[in-house]
Amino acid sequence: MDTSPPGFEERRVRSARRFGRIGLVSTLLYLALVPIPLFLDAVRPEFVVIMIVLYVAGFGLHLWRIRELMRSLGRPASLWFTISASVVGLAVTIVGLGSGALGFTWSLLGGVLLGDIVGGRRARVTLLWVTAAAVLTAVLGYWTTGLIYPLDPDSQAFRWFTVGLAVTYVAGMWILDVERLWWLKAVIDIDGSRRTAAELATARERLRLADDLHDILGHALEVVAFKSELAARHPDHERARAEMVEVQRVARESLTEVRALVRDTRTIDLVTELVGARAVLDSSGIALVVRGDPETVGPTARNVLGRVLREAMTNVLRHAEPSHCSIEIDVSGGDARLVVVNDGALPTDAADPGTGLAALERHLAEHAGHLDAGLTPEGTFRLDASLPVGVR
Repeated sequence: MDTSPPGFEERRVRSARRFGRIGLVSTLLYLALVPIPLFLDAVRPEFVVIMIVLYVAGFGLHLWRIRELMRSLGRPASLWFTISASVVGLAVTIVGLGSGALGFTWSLLGGVLLGDIVGGRRARVTLLWVTAAAVLTAVLGYWTTGLIYPLDPDSQAFRWFTVGLAVTYVAGMWILDVERLWWLKAVIDIDGSRRTAAELATARERLRLADDLHDILGHALEVVAFKSELAARHPDHERARAEMVEVQRVARESLTEVRALVRDTRTIDLVTELVGARAVLDSSGIALVVRGDPETVGPTARNVLGRVLREAMTNVLRHAEPSHCSIEIDVSGGDARLVVVNDGALPTDAADPGTGLAALERHLAEHAGHLDAGLTPEGTFRLDASLPVGVR
């Protein structure tokens, strides 16, 4: 059972979005630290302009990719971006290694651009890109740093150290970039799914409310119309008065049920509906035969079948001119079954079953039940509803 306070999910999604954006901002902060060698005089003078140009180009490409992914997260990089980012990323990494003792810091930008390239691609393609980038960084970086350091053991150790750091940054920094973008995309997708689920739940509730209103008002108005017609045609004033009292009772009960529906406390019981069906059919001169005991049906199944019986009686009064009607209630084989058969069915019943039967089908399907309704070869209309006895 969900005990989260109202608005909890919305706040959680907003927090996740915030952390996703913080991750992207932190990446930009990492990149802001890349040009530190420029301020420490750790870059050879002839490389200063080159490194500034490469850094600005790489940073601009990364911002472009972020803007693109904000519009369509998970979208693979275009061809022009892949080529441009590959050239700039490799250049800033290799040239950076040859620009001075702290040149390995420039490889941070190379790793981020690699993440921009592989983001949204398949795992196998990503692995090939990362492997190729790491190998090129190791080979070309070792050759580039050889132009700076002499071949004495201490310098060679530092040379391997700087190349190793550059390879680590290139082969590892892309993970942070892709992971943050993936996290942000996942949060947005989950938020979208949550909103869609809420909209579907709202639509389903509206459909349920429409079905229940049809069930209540359709049956009540049909009984009211039928009783009013009997009262108008009956020569006995006392009998007509009794029919109108019954009309008043049905109207008040329907009003009570509508109020209960608004409060979501409405229940329909098969036993009560069977008593009402007997009273309505007896007053209209329709012979009724009942087989089976509704008390043998479980509470939930009795509620569902009560709704079925109410709709069946509405159809008998609205879509037929019957003289006989039978109601059979049976509990066997783990299923509760209600069968209503009436004569005098009109041919239009088969072609136009109405919205009530469609609503009953949906209602029974929600409770793992089944509805079969239609004209029989004998000219009667048969409604057969069944559902598991232990349904909840």
